[in-house]
Amino acid sequence: MNTAIITNDIDAMVALDKQIKELEKKLVAAKNDIANKYGEGEHRGNTYGVLVTLSQRSTVGWKKLADEAKIPMDMIARYTKTSAVITVTPKA
Repeated sequence: MNTAIITNDIDAMVALDKQIKELEKKLVAAKNDIANKYGEGEHRGNTYGVLVTLSQRSTVGWKKLADEAKIPMDMIARYTKTSAVITVTPKA
């Protein structure tokens, strides 16, 4: 990690984002290691426990489905919920 002194909120946010991304990579690797080593079920360490559950998830490609079914965009819009989202993307 960069050892420069952080003096503003933008640099602080980007530094935190980088740390979180590295920790998320380590967390995914740790979860995969535990799932592969112990398999499904409840498992305990010295202090904490985990529950490993294997499942499948399905998603639908709604845009492609609508195109193939020739569903008009105004009909899709009637069933679409829109909500406000603020996105702040770090740039190095």
